[in-house]
Amino acid sequence: MKQPELGQKIQEWRKAKGLTQEELVEKCNINVRTIQRIEAGEVTPRSYTIKAILEVLGVSQDELPAQEQLTEKSVPEGLSSWYRFSFVAGIIYLSLAIVESFFDVYLIVENVVLSSGLGFLYTFIKISVFVLFIMFILGFYRLGQFQSSALLKVMSIFLIVLTGMFIVEDIATYWLGVDLFSGLLFRSIISGIVYVLFATGFLQLSKSKGTIYIITGAVGLLAGISFMTIVFAIPGLMVLTVFELLLIVLLHKEYNLKKQDKGYSFLGKTQLFY
Repeated sequence: MKQPELGQKIQEWRKAKGLTQEELVEKCNINVRTIQRIEAGEVTPRSYTIKAILEVLGVSQDELPAQEQLTEKSVPEGLSSWYRFSFVAGIIYLSLAIVESFFDVYLIVENVVLSSGLGFLYTFIKISVFVLFIMFILGFYRLGQFQSSALLKVMSIFLIVLTGMFIVEDIATYWLGVDLFSGLLFRSIISGIVYVLFATGFLQLSKSKGTIYIITGAVGLLAGISFMTIVFAIPGLMVLTVFELLLIVLLHKEYNLKKQDKGYSFLGKTQLFY
């Protein structure tokens, strides 16, 4: 069934039930604009939205053609829980990363050579940030798997590897007392390239995933380009913080959407409506 045909069917069932669009949306807990776009064939609705509409209209799922039938377990087992796990890890990571940044600034400004006690604390913070970053970014690796985005998967791994290299370098640099600024140009440029590609992955998915992906991708691009220019690398750190906040919001959104799906989706449909 083509999407316009599906929309027409819903319209027919609604009118046969004697319901206006406003009455239908009140019962389905969706907005009027959504049902208008569904009936007009402008969007492919999510499975839980159609399921709710069918229940209100008293229409059996069996009345849908085979390619439209709702089926269980189309969402990979544990995907929703993984999004939640990465979301929580992202919050803790970002909080600790801010502490890490202040620590780095203090060491640079004061030109401090770490004592054993301070050095162990610094090392602990760096390793903790990296572990949390892995947990956080793996959520987007899983997202790339589910959405068949090779770019998002590959760049998630690149981000983890690159961050791990920088963490090791930071720890070695401070323990050995080497000038921190050696290699900063390389860091800025390579980080910019990776973040630009990572952000592009979200823009590629934005057509089917919605506005949050456009905003997230655009902010990520801005952060990456800022790093690549070198001159705007410091302001780029502020943009990066906003980007990471948006990534956390995106994970929470994905968690809620997968939770709402309740194991149902349309066979043969790849485009999702948000």
